[in-house]
Amino acid sequence: MSSALYRTLYSLLACLAAFCLTACVYGTAKPRVMSNIEYGPGARNQMDIYLPANPKGAPVVIFVHGGRWMRNDKSQVELYDRIRKFNDAGFVLVSFNYTYATEKIWPAQLDDTLSVIAFVRAQAESIGYDADRIALYGQSSGAHLALMAALKLAETPGDGVDAVVSWYAPSDLYNIAADRAGDDVPDRDPAVSGLAPEDVLLGVSTTENKAAADAASPVPYLLSMANGAKLPPLLIVHGDADTVVSPLQSERLYQAWRAYSGDGGAKLRYVKGGGHGGARFENEPSIAIAFLKAHLEKPD
Repeated sequence: MSSALYRTLYSLLACLAAFCLTACVYGTAKPRVMSNIEYGPGARNQMDIYLPANPKGAPVVIFVHGGRWMRNDKSQVELYDRIRKFNDAGFVLVSFNYTYATEKIWPAQLDDTLSVIAFVRAQAESIGYDADRIALYGQSSGAHLALMAALKLAETPGDGVDAVVSWYAPSDLYNIAADRAGDDVPDRDPAVSGLAPEDVLLGVSTTENKAAADAASPVPYLLSMANGAKLPPLLIVHGDADTVVSPLQSERLYQAWRAYSGDGGAKLRYVKGGGHGGARFENEPSIAIAFLKAHLEKPD
């Protein structure tokens, strides 16, 4: 048996064992969590699956955590009561850890994200959810990864995801500093000492290596894609007072997505007074749920 096949079978058995254990503990009336499932060989290749009371035929939302590509973890999904809200709405919710940029540079983080999507699809029959209805939901650097994964998959017919939610994504790495300097957001934080997070991610200076920055950025990547790819519908959410990632980054993303997929392909929602997350985003998961329900609804 090949090592790759062995890992796949091992992950499947671990997944089933976790499912049975949580079912025994919680019963069938409450959401259940399948914790720390290994989806790959890396030290941080673990994921959690949060199941609604009845996961059979349910759509799946894969959450990608933020943290400058080098901090935080899959527990970030707990913020804003997201687990309960998504499970109550009938979604299976997945959250995963990915390789930190301080451990391995790009594209390790994208590779992990794509591996999770493939793993989730492969486990559909054993758990019962609908692998033909998958959405990505990313926050900050996690939104960058969700967008890049969606674009990569869109280039192969039949591999694409069905919807994407992007919260304040760094979407054009070369222009991050320029956008911060050029927007009208007041009270900017002082410049962070040391390497910028995007430079740590790529292992080079993004402002001095435009080709490398563009290859790892959703907006330039999208602008370079050949015509004909089917992009998923996109909901972009950004605080209009974000001092970390400029709202101009989401404006660039919105315009590029619409130019490629048509005027209805993307929606841009500004959170008035919202920063880089925070209390003003409390209602945004419910808005994301409504968006995803509209686009993941099973045809009659």
